[in-house]
Formats: sequence, C-alpha cells, structure tokens
Amino acid sequence: MRSILRAVRRAVPYAVHRAVLPCLLAAGLAGCASSPGGDAGLGEGPRSIVLSHPSGESVAVTYWRSGGYDADALREISVLFRDRRSGETIPVDPALIDTLVALRQRTGAPPDAPIRVTSGYRSTATNAALARTNANVAENSYHMRGQAVDFSIPGVPPARLAEEAAALQRGGYALYPHTGHVHVDTGPFRTWTPKSGGEPRGLPAVQEAKARARKTEPVQVAEAPRPAPVKAQPAQIARAMAKPATGKPALAKAPLPPDLSKVRTVLAQLKEQPVPGAKERKRN
Repeated sequence: MRSILRAVRRAVPYAVHRAVLPCLLAAGLAGCASSPGGDAGLGEGPRSIVLSHPSGESVAVTYWRSGGYDADALREISVLFRDRRSGETIPVDPALIDTLVALRQRTGAPPDAPIRVTSGYRSTATNAALARTNANVAENSYHMRGQAVDFSIPGVPPARLAEEAAALQRGGYALYPHTGHVHVDTGPFRTWTPKSGGEPRGLPAVQEAKARARKTEPVQVAEAPRPAPVKAQPAQIARAMAKPATGKPALAKAPLPPDLSKVRTVLAQLKEQPVPGAKERKRN
C-alpha cells in the first residue's frame, strides 16, 4: 500500500492528492467518484426499479448503491430481459436501466411504478426472424447487445416518455404510436420515424438505427453481347476507302451495255482478212 501511495504522489500533482488519496484508502484502491453510475445524474442514493413483462413476470430490485451496481440485481434484470423465444440471456447494459429510472423520474411517476418491458434482449435468430416480417426491426439492432428496450409506463402517455427521452439526450429513442411503446437504447443520441403497422419489409423508411452499418455489395450489371465481327473482302475495303474530293464515299458505276452494231462490224472485218500462211500452203 505504501509503495502504491508513493507512486501516486510522484505521478499526481500535490494539488489533487487530497481528493484522490482519501478515495483510495476508503475504497481499498477500488475507485471512488469514477465508479460506474456515478455520473448518471440520479443522485448518490440507492436506485431501485420495478420491471414487468406482459407474461405477468416482474422484478423489483435495488440495482445501485453508493458502492456501485449490484451484480445480483442486474442478473435478475437480465432474466426478465431474456429472449422470450429462445430463453437466452445476456448482461443488460446498466446505463440502460439508469435511463429508464431517469425517464420515470422526469415524468413524475412514483418509484414503485412498474416499467412494462415488451422487448428486451433479442438473440441473432430472433432478431433475424422479426426483421423479415417487421420493417421497424433493424437487422443489427441494439437489442442484440442488451443495450435497448421497448417499454411503456402505465399512466404515462408514450408521447411524454419520448419527449423526455429527447430532452435527456442520453441515447437513441423513438415513439411507436401504433403500438403505444417507446424505444430507448444506449447508442448515439438520435431518433427516427417508425413505420405504421402492417407495412411490408423492404419499403423505404428510417428504421431503428443499426448498431453497425451494413456493407453493401456493388450491383453487377450484365453487358449486352456484342455482335461477332464480319471480315470484309479486299474489294469491299477498297470501295469503302475510295473517296472523291468532296469527302463523300465514291459510288460504284455500273458497266455500260456493249454496242452490238460495232461488235458485228469487227467480226465481219476479221472474217475478210486472209489467214496467215494460207498462200504458202497452196504453193506447196
């Protein structure tokens, strides 16, 4: 302990020794003002919550005290938040429970008012099945991380809960008027416009924000087949390349028909001419 204190004195300016060292001594070097939940804005007193499920199951626990979060209480909360299809459970983000308590306080609901959880944790298979039929279910939802909840508080209008969630600016939120519940999560501060009930999946809409952006593959567009090249004959190439002075392609001229009278005259003259060597053959 003394060696740790000496190290703290060397590393930390004397001005903050009086704030840090008493904390270390009292908490056994387990932390003090920076303990989880210390900055949730809910005060230093114990934090309690009553949760219920439409099945009739309920949990009433004190989940935070001055020493930090109570592991047993958070375990009970995780059981109520479990995937109702598969029975799987995962730890629920304690900051999400703090958000529910803060909203309960901001709306003026009493500490023992039950917070009705309609959807807590969702397994990968459950979320995928819901996403195929419900356009408001993100394919990579914060519900799959134990960081989101769909809820309502009897006696408190859902619009009031959404209004306080917007003012709280602690994470994502959205009002679902057609079902009467509000979604909150511990992701970035944002909101979106849910679809009304009965709309099929796949239509354009701002959906429940995803925990991770999904990569899209480029669309492959098939090209139309090109015609096979036709080999031109040399005569065709010569005619295509022949151009007059005007730059226009030259037109092939059709041959003129022969003059038959001239042909007959030439043939008659050929008949009247003597055959070479005929006289020599007569003399012999």
